[in-house]
Parts: sequence; C-alpha cells; structure tokens
Amino acid sequence: MILKKYISYNLLFLLVLSIAYAAGGGGGGGSSCSGLCFSQSRTTILLYIKEKDDKQIKLANGNKFDIILNKIEDNKINMGFKQVAETFDINVGTKASVDLDNDNFYDLEIGYVKKELGNAQLRLKDLRNTIPVESEEKNEEIKKDVIVEKTQKEEESSGLKCGNFDVLRERVRCRLNLESGEIEKELELQYLPEECRSLSGNEKGICIARYKSVQSCWKFSGNERISCVKRQINLGRIQDEKEACNKKTGQERAACVIGAKNKVYSLIKWRFYDLEERAEDFMQRGLIDNETAADFVVKVEENKRKFNEAKTKDEREGIILEVRNDWKGLVNKIKEKNG
Repeated sequence: MILKKYISYNLLFLLVLSIAYAAGGGGGGGSSCSGLCFSQSRTTILLYIKEKDDKQIKLANGNKFDIILNKIEDNKINMGFKQVAETFDINVGTKASVDLDNDNFYDLEIGYVKKELGNAQLRLKDLRNTIPVESEEKNEEIKKDVIVEKTQKEEESSGLKCGNFDVLRERVRCRLNLESGEIEKELELQYLPEECRSLSGNEKGICIARYKSVQSCWKFSGNERISCVKRQINLGRIQDEKEACNKKTGQERAACVIGAKNKVYSLIKWRFYDLEERAEDFMQRGLIDNETAADFVVKVEENKRKFNEAKTKDEREGIILEVRNDWKGLVNKIKEKNG
C-alpha cells in the first residue's frame, strides 16, 4: 500500500507536459497595443526574453520604450533601452528602477528572476512616476543596512551543529542524530532546506518560502496531506490548470504554462521530501539505522538536484523512477529484516 501512492508520479508528470504542448504560441487579437502593455489595472508583466532580443513595452501613460537584452548569465544580465544611451547590469534575485524620460521619477522596475531554457525571466512593474530618483547618499545607506544584516546572519550561523558542514552526507547524518530540542534550535538559527542551499537571491528566498508553506501539512496523513500541499502551492486540477492557460495568449500564456509546470514539479519534489520524512520515521521506530536513513535521504536530495537541472521529459521521468526504486529498495530491506 505504501508504494502504490507513489506510482502516480509518472502520470502527474506526463499530464503537466501536455499543458506545454497544448498551450503553444498564439497571438493577441483585439488589442491596439503591438507590444507589452501596462494599463491602470495591469501594473506588472512577466517577460521571457532571449539574448540579443528586444521587446517593446507601453507604459500606462502611453510612453513606449524598447527593451534590449544584451547578455544573459546565470547570475546577472546586461540590458538597456533603445531610447536610453546607458546599459546596466541586474543580478539574479535583485531589481533595478529606471528613469526613462529624465524627469527624476522612476518609470519602470525590472527584476531578474532567473535564467530558464536560454531565456531571462524578467518581472516588470510600471511605477507610474510615483517614486523619486534616490540620491547617492540614500543608496549608500541602503548598502550599509544590507552589510549589517549579512553580518548578523553570519553571527547566528556560528551556533549551528549541522548546517556548517560542507558535505551533504555529513549534514544529513548530523541532523538525523539530533534530539528534538536540538533540531528546533538548529531551525531557529538557520532554516535552509538542502534543495535551497545552492540557490541564490530571489530563487533561494522562493525555495525556502515554499518549504515553509507546507510545514503545516505534516499534521495530516495520506490524501489529506497531499490536498493540503496542493492548496499551499496553489495547484488545482491539472485539467483546470491546462484550460486556464489555453484561455490566455502570447506572453501571458507562456508564463501560465511555465507557472503550471513549476507547481506540478514542486508537488513531485514534495513527494520526494515526504519519502525522506518517512525514512526518518522508520529510523526513529528502529526499523532502519542512521546510516541506512542517511543513505536514502542523500540519494533523494541528489535526485532533487538532478530533477531541477533536467532538460527533457525523459530525464525527469528517469529521476522519478530512480527515487521510486530507491524507496522500494528501502521498504524491501525493512521487510527482509523483520521477516
């Protein structure tokens, strides 16, 4: 019965891929705007743009500007506007505000979310000329605040028992040996799931928030727990997600498709996480030892990383099968040990 719950991994994954195939390109229809348009009700736009590409945006005040993406890197982009001479860098997970018409008020906020499939994912926000351009003195104050905050975090991490180990296996073995009170203290000092550890900026924050959001679901079991997780990550029925994306066009449809896929991928990785917790429960009940539990958890964490890096359906499906087989192997060990 334990294993049957996890056979649905493959079906879940294949269903979400069908969203991408069904929600392909598509034009606008009916809009007088030929580019990406802000309005009184639409203040943010999620933009996917390739290196050396340019896209026209239209602010709510009617002014038009052409974004040019000069270079994409994993940790930063270089970009500019046809109407503005200067170019600038934006680090991943950070934002930049620009004054496009030299009136000393910011017009647009640009956030570099991440690099995905050769595209830069940008979040654009029309600032409506409501924020004055800050002085250099103010910017220096902000930088000092960031440095102070970083120093405080470094001081907190000095009391960690497990989080400062460089090797994944050592961190896992250490955590599995902690008493409940020690675990609580460790989490107070640093809540950093292994999947989030290698990330940076906005991606890291989103990853940590995603793990925190499902903590309340552990009080449930079985299907109730899964339903709770789906609510927390805002994942509805796959068919409903697909239909919602098909109603959109152009960039909005592309963003919807990627968002739907990412939610399902999050659910799949949560199921991986659930297996880790079950393995730890087996250890606490004396069914397996610390080394066996650590072996399993490390394998799952490594497969989470591979899943995040996978580029194709076959790669992801293979990783899901590998995790399922590792789980089968663990359960079989317990059966053999206990007759």
